[in-house]
Amino acid sequence: MRECNIQLDENGDLDILRLDGSLDAYSFPRLEATLSQLQENERNRVILDCSSLEYVSSAALGALIGFARRAREKSGDLKLANLSPKIYNIVELLGFNKILEVCETTDDAAAKFARAG
Repeated sequence: MRECNIQLDENGDLDILRLDGSLDAYSFPRLEATLSQLQENERNRVILDCSSLEYVSSAALGALIGFARRAREKSGDLKLANLSPKIYNIVELLGFNKILEVCETTDDAAAKFARAG
């Protein structure tokens, strides 16, 4: 599996994290550190662009729920966008689509944040 590369793009009050590779127990701590840094800086509106994500572990998804809950406590959220059918099937099979909002594109996710205020 390829290591997960993370690219951070700021778009106003939104942060878009573009994930490329595999998000597993080995690579997730880097994403977790990035998310923690965002929260320390009061940046709680995050979109994960998963268009280049090849694999995600259930443990990584579970940790994303923790970030999403903390973000929601501060009027933010974490949205997943551009999931491949393979990644979406994992998210759905584990029931995480009931906890994490899945959007078709990053533009859709940004629009949902805009509507939420």
